[in-house]
Amino acid sequence: MERTGDLPGRERKMIDMILLVIAKLLAGWLIADLLGGVLHWLEDRVLTERTPFLGATVVASNRLHHREPMAFAARSVVARNGTTWLAAGVVSLMWLALFGPSLVWFSATIGGAVSSSVHFLTHQPRLSNRAIRILQEIGLVQSAAHHAGHHRPPSNRRYCPLTSWVNPVVDGFGIWRLLEQALHAIGIPLAIDA
Repeated sequence: MERTGDLPGRERKMIDMILLVIAKLLAGWLIADLLGGVLHWLEDRVLTERTPFLGATVVASNRLHHREPMAFAARSVVARNGTTWLAAGVVSLMWLALFGPSLVWFSATIGGAVSSSVHFLTHQPRLSNRAIRILQEIGLVQSAAHHAGHHRPPSNRRYCPLTSWVNPVVDGFGIWRLLEQALHAIGIPLAIDA
């Protein structure tokens, strides 16, 4: 078998282009996971049910999910995903305004839009089809086993909802703890302290 370095120029350029497309799509997917994690962390640790605009809907729903993890499964697809679709749409439009369209933007938008559905499947793994199960096995889509770590004490980890790849990095570097220390240093209380 030929190595890619031994291929003629046109074939090598085609392979390089395919690899670049894959890298950009993967980068967008991972960015969506990280941004979803930041929003999830804010819901869990910073915002309260008294937070204007978001408290009575987004935060209250999130708190209920942590008390009763399966409660959201009974909700309609729109009720389960609506706030995520809105957030993904807002972030997507901001990205477009700042940077314009790109493969990274496209993949991040799709990842953001499906993150609640991925979360739903971590609580209803029997509903995952074979393709989703394969993606869960490789970590490109978060598995039920990985997500379960978010619901076990201490529940201050694994906020990123889309893959099984970003949480180990973010948690390993203690990013959430550092953010919480920064908020404390500037006088912003955590919801768990309020």
